[in-house]
Amino acid sequence: MAFSLALLGASTYEAPVALDSYDLLATEILTGTQASIVFDNLTSTYGADYQHLQIRMTSRDTKSDTTANFLLRINEVTTNSYAHHRLYASLSSLNSYASTSTSAIIAGVTTSANAPSSAFGSTVIDVLDFASTSKTTTTRSFSGAVAANNYLVFSSGLYNSTDAVASVTILGESSNSFVAGSRFSLYGIRKAA
Repeated sequence: MAFSLALLGASTYEAPVALDSYDLLATEILTGTQASIVFDNLTSTYGADYQHLQIRMTSRDTKSDTTANFLLRINEVTTNSYAHHRLYASLSSLNSYASTSTSAIIAGVTTSANAPSSAFGSTVIDVLDFASTSKTTTTRSFSGAVAANNYLVFSSGLYNSTDAVASVTILGESSNSFVAGSRFSLYGIRKAA
């Protein structure tokens, strides 16, 4: 249902998406180490029915540390076509970072090899209006990982192209790989009826 919000400068109000509007589209659970995870054929397969995509992941990587950043690329583009902002919070500090003209979006943080053996990081990534060809693609994510201070990270990203999102690649930073037991699930958020 839509109604006028002209007094507020908006033409219509769109009701929020109902919780049951999320559909599980694909899941990959790793049985060994893997450098990247790719969800592809996104626009051609899901563009007619879904407005946004969401990736939910629990992960751990091979870096010799307690945590590590991980990256996101769109359409397998490796040129400096990305920008991102990050807010890191721990028990002892709060830091923010921004980067432009990068070869990938730093999309969040994951637990790494020196963390407790059963600990995995958790992340939710939204890829907004993925099938649009009239605006650049933006992402937002929220992640957390076990470390000495336990990190929470809020991130936003930009893919500076109006191309529709045909594929999303998640990869470890600095050639780190994700380990067995890491899980990556792709959800679609249905278009308003």
